Amino acid sequence: MVTLENLKAQIRGITPRRVYNLLMGQTEYRMGISKLHNLPAKLSIETGNICNLRCPLCPTGQQDPSARKGLLPFQTFKKAIDELGSGLLLLRLYDWGEPLLNPELVTMIEYASARAIPAKLSTNLSLKLEESQIRALLSSGLRKLYISCNAASSETYPIYHVGGDFHRVMENLKLLSEANKEIASPTELVWLFHVFSHNEHEVGKAQEMARTLGVRLEVKKMRPDMGKEIFETAEEAISRDGRWLPKNSEYNLFDMEKKKPIHPRQTCDLLWTETVINWDGAVLPCCSVYSERYSFGNILEKPFKEIWNGKMYVAAREEILSRQKNGTWTICHMCKKTGFLHG
Repeated sequence: MVTLENLKAQIRGITPRRVYNLLMGQTEYRMGISKLHNLPAKLSIETGNICNLRCPLCPTGQQDPSARKGLLPFQTFKKAIDELGSGLLLLRLYDWGEPLLNPELVTMIEYASARAIPAKLSTNLSLKLEESQIRALLSSGLRKLYISCNAASSETYPIYHVGGDFHRVMENLKLLSEANKEIASPTELVWLFHVFSHNEHEVGKAQEMARTLGVRLEVKKMRPDMGKEIFETAEEAISRDGRWLPKNSEYNLFDMEKKKPIHPRQTCDLLWTETVINWDGAVLPCCSVYSERYSFGNILEKPFKEIWNGKMYVAAREEILSRQKNGTWTICHMCKKTGFLHG
């Protein structure tokens, strides 16, 4: 449920400079410009790539060693916000780990909120939380809190959320909802329910539970192995992960007979409108790229503006535009080759 406080916070974050960033990015994409005048209007910054769960289709859950592990220091976060914050319409404080494991998380949200930057957070909510932690989170200025829970029962929950506790998630969600109303927080609570073969029968039950809890439910389509999707075709993903895919085509990304996406992407404009920064400062083109080995630069080594229009970013944009000028290979070449499956 979107409250009056949430709407006020949304309006406060809309400034001419931020709207300019978004519109200019979209315009320069359509015009085929690869060296940009704008900065990204959206930022995903990883608060850490450490998690308490072992979800089987997530590289962090698989304990994939190809990415360095750690938590985002506040000073790295501050550097990113100081360079990009005045133009940001959206800040996502999550990527490949559980944000609530970062002890400086609330301080980061408060820093962004003080600059009227709308921040979103996604959590599995399976950690033991004290009431004081819940209130601090809801009082931080957080715009939206996603709770990722792909189950409506304790029987279904551990099939995917390996190592988690369904009852704890539901208790935490109840406490969040109650506290949110009590303190008139601007935070919108959203339960994310990704549909798999093992939980598609629980969609209706989850909708009913969400109404009772007073939170909004978003039913989402699951993705195949998120650490591999850039590197493979839809047919390869289905062959390996088909057992997870729901039978109901309404909830499936793929046409199971043709072994292709139902709504395939033809291109990608993310390189013009948003960016991703890992916990260690590495800059990546989108949230589907797992390892820093594919980074376009590091904000701890040079200003973001130099990276944004540097050799790697320009080469990636040229590839998306079907032009190759400087001969530099980027991960975007591979993503385009396999059909932008992550979209």
